Amino acid sequence: MARIQHFIGQHTTTLRKTASYYLVHIAVAALVAYAVTGNLYAALTLSLLEPTVQAFAFFFHEKAWQRSPRRHGHTLAKTGSYYLLHMSVATAVAYTVTGNWVQAFTLSLLEPAVQMVFFYAHEKLWERRLQQQTALAA
Repeated sequence: MARIQHFIGQHTTTLRKTASYYLVHIAVAALVAYAVTGNLYAALTLSLLEPTVQAFAFFFHEKAWQRSPRRHGHTLAKTGSYYLLHMSVATAVAYTVTGNWVQAFTLSLLEPAVQMVFFYAHEKLWERRLQQQTALAA
């Protein structure tokens, strides 16, 4: 238990940021999946499964960018690298759920493109939030 508390203490901001993006991701994924499949069951399954897998990928992507010397002021580069990661995960999960390569590739191209817009907005909101916290602490 102490290890978990230590982990949470060290990564609180990243965990909060990951959780907030997870909620955005679920909503967007459900809408896109339903638009592509026309199947409510598949859309709901994808909207819960795919963002869950993506949340783990997001966490490790975020940690890698925090270690990068280019981490400040490179929101577009960070968004692009996440887009590639996101497409790979989305294809694998969509095929697993639908069993249809056409739908899997359509979802893997469309859903991350829509998510990229929301990811960028999410990044900008978090940047603003962290800047405000830093200004208040100073």
